[in-house]
Amino acid sequence: MTSKVPPGLEHFSRLNQAIWYHQPTTTSTTEPDLVLLVGWMDATPRHMSKYAIGYEKLYPSARILIVTTTQVDAAFRTHAANLKRVKPAVDILYTLPHDTKLLVHFFSNGGAFTTNMMAKAYKEKMGRALPITAMILDSTPGRATYEATIRAFSVALPKNIILRILGILFLRVFFILYKLGYWLQGKMDLVDKARMDLNDKCLFDIDAPRMYIYSVADDMVDWRFVEEHGEEAKSLGYTIDREKFLKSGHAAHLLIDPDRYWETVQRLWSSVS
Repeated sequence: MTSKVPPGLEHFSRLNQAIWYHQPTTTSTTEPDLVLLVGWMDATPRHMSKYAIGYEKLYPSARILIVTTTQVDAAFRTHAANLKRVKPAVDILYTLPHDTKLLVHFFSNGGAFTTNMMAKAYKEKMGRALPITAMILDSTPGRATYEATIRAFSVALPKNIILRILGILFLRVFFILYKLGYWLQGKMDLVDKARMDLNDKCLFDIDAPRMYIYSVADDMVDWRFVEEHGEEAKSLGYTIDREKFLKSGHAAHLLIDPDRYWETVQRLWSSVS
């Protein structure tokens, strides 16, 4: 049975279970040619439609490409399976001219994970960094701390109290084994790897300014981790700006103050257009 299309995405094409694409017929010299929206872990198309609607109002001539990521994608799928998931999106990115106007906007550590994977696939095939004009890091990057990770994965647990308790117990054991596995292999975990990759000049050109949007009230990604990453990026030569909310939850800044949120997006884009 075909799932109901969320309001706001009726005119989008669904390329696979994870990807939606909108291609307007108009063009503009000042708007982005393409907005790449990469959702947080378990963000649904309905969640992402709120951002798509906002971008259509701001930049009606921009193409919009939405990519979603689930807990299974981030924690359990193989690299090959994840590449297959994002293939329709990466195939579109391959066709972009080097002087394209590309705005990349991703959310949380799940979005950072998928964005990095697409950037690496692009670099491997094209031999250069993804031609990003500007980038928004929304509620990311954090670190894989114990409590924050449990909260992030608990979001999708059943509401039934017994099943929820069992699920949380499983997650606590899983987290310990997860960290232990990476430690025994002498490797960074996925979140720390994502932090490092986001400041890799081979993947993300320093000419693309970036906006960090985050909140003191975020209980999944500590605002200090976000600011720390921004300072590291700045020291490497990236141009950064920050919009620090005080009361919004994780990836929920748009819900608290939509005017401020979209003004922040416009501020970044006006700096490059």
